Amino acid sequence: MELRKGMRVRELTKKVGQVARTGTVLDVHGATVEVRWDDGHTSSLSHGFLFPIAEKK
Repeated sequence: MELRKGMRVRELTKKVGQVARTGTVLDVHGATVEVRWDDGHTSSLSHGFLFPIAEKK
């Protein structure tokens, strides 16, 4: 699935048992995605490390 502005995403964790961060896509620049995490921080990451979160209905 292609990531788009406004989508909710979860970051792939680096260690077993580590809690994954979740956030909202702010912008997409080619293979780089800017995300505002739920804790208020902002990061630019490769979209390969992000997975869309299904919206609850």
